[in-house]
Amino acid sequence: MKDKRSPDLSLLLLILIFLILAGLSLYILLTMKIDDYKEMVNDHKLINTIIIIEEEGVPIVTELYYYHPETKKGALLNIPEETGALIQSLNRVDRIDTLYNSEDPSYYLRQIALLTGIEPDFYLQIKTETLISLVDYLEGVEIFLPNSVLIQNDKTNILLPSGSVNLDGDKALDYLTYKIEGESTEDRIKREHELIMGLLKKINNLYSPRFSESFIEYIYPEINTNLDDKSLDSFLHEMVSLEVDRVVFQQVLGTSRKVDSQILYFPHYDGKLLRETVKQMQDSLSDFDVLKDEKLVVSLEIQNGTSRNGLASRTAQVFKSYGYEIASVKNADSSRYDNTVILDKKGDPAAAQRVANLIKCQRIHTDVDQNRDETVDIIIILGKDFDGRYVK
Repeated sequence: MKDKRSPDLSLLLLILIFLILAGLSLYILLTMKIDDYKEMVNDHKLINTIIIIEEEGVPIVTELYYYHPETKKGALLNIPEETGALIQSLNRVDRIDTLYNSEDPSYYLRQIALLTGIEPDFYLQIKTETLISLVDYLEGVEIFLPNSVLIQNDKTNILLPSGSVNLDGDKALDYLTYKIEGESTEDRIKREHELIMGLLKKINNLYSPRFSESFIEYIYPEINTNLDDKSLDSFLHEMVSLEVDRVVFQQVLGTSRKVDSQILYFPHYDGKLLRETVKQMQDSLSDFDVLKDEKLVVSLEIQNGTSRNGLASRTAQVFKSYGYEIASVKNADSSRYDNTVILDKKGDPAAAQRVANLIKCQRIHTDVDQNRDETVDIIIILGKDFDGRYVK
């Protein structure tokens, strides 16, 4: 007679088969998990990652990191948190960081997309305490300080020496957040660029599969991101290929105005210049020919040939946003120029045409002088037909 208490071997076998199949399915699922970042790399798509450093739930640095996996070129665009915009959900003009939510940055990211004209692919939110740990894990970041920084009062005690220094986590945060009276927005943004660039360079130098594994284990739980661990590994891996010495730095050009008792920073031309700059930057990062032709780095002299004060200075900002070097800004020999003229002093008509295209100027003349000022390649003389952005 069969013992009813003995296990049913067929049932046990079925359970064992089920467990094996479940384990196999889980293994396949984990190994076949889609790596979104790697997918974009393989598709040779320009990748846009927003890096946000926040302190007590408020963003203090917002940098857009653009990277093209085919050309290996990158760019950083800084977005000031005090940038003013029409916040539709609030039905008022306000700072864009009023939309920031540490737990759900989607509204903030959407506003940045409206400003730049490009939807972000990925984002990384890093709290200041995590930044300190990250810098210390990387054994510091190298920063060049042209002048020493000494701030001592009841609340602050900051000492940063001049020269090339390797900052630990606490010093890196001091470098990022110190405030001194009279510092320009441009100088503050330069510091933010330098710190983010320092982090990218360190990862560029240190990355290895072993580094990545320990890095992700240590840092990943401390950051908020839409990159999973596998995609973050691909992000770090691609950092090795980035040409760190040729990263382009860009910032939002605009003016500060007081609105409802607070100072807001408004992009020039209602943001149109910023969107044009981003589009031009996209095209440049994607174009092998442009990136390999060092002759495209040309210097400009901008002359005001009208009676409008500050026209040349404002125009210099426009060209600077496109990456041009500004050798000088001055008044022309007359304030009665009717037409805007571009003078090619170097004998490079292609470069002169690119400059002309940015302001829709039709008058280009080659005027090569063997004894010319070597610091100036192209002279732009602004006439009455120039409205501040385009030649009419």
